[in-house]
Amino acid sequence: MTDYIEHLGQKLNEIDHEIVRAKARFENCEMADKVKALAELSQLRVRHDDLAKRIEAAKDKGADQWSALRTGFQEEADGLKDTIEKWLTKLG
Repeated sequence: MTDYIEHLGQKLNEIDHEIVRAKARFENCEMADKVKALAELSQLRVRHDDLAKRIEAAKDKGADQWSALRTGFQEEADGLKDTIEKWLTKLG
């Protein structure tokens, strides 16, 4: 379980860095949809932070409930990563 928790932590850390990178790129560009893009990026930040809190809460509950939550956490983390990668690709 510890390896899996570390893997999720690393993935969340990568997502965090990509959100910061995307925000900096959005703030420095002249996109017509800049306000909308920054609002959507803020939503990604909220989803990231919520997932991180839920993972911590699950760790505190112990292994008995961890396996039931594991797949959902992984899917959410993958979804966040995919979304932020699409944003970065869109920026070029």
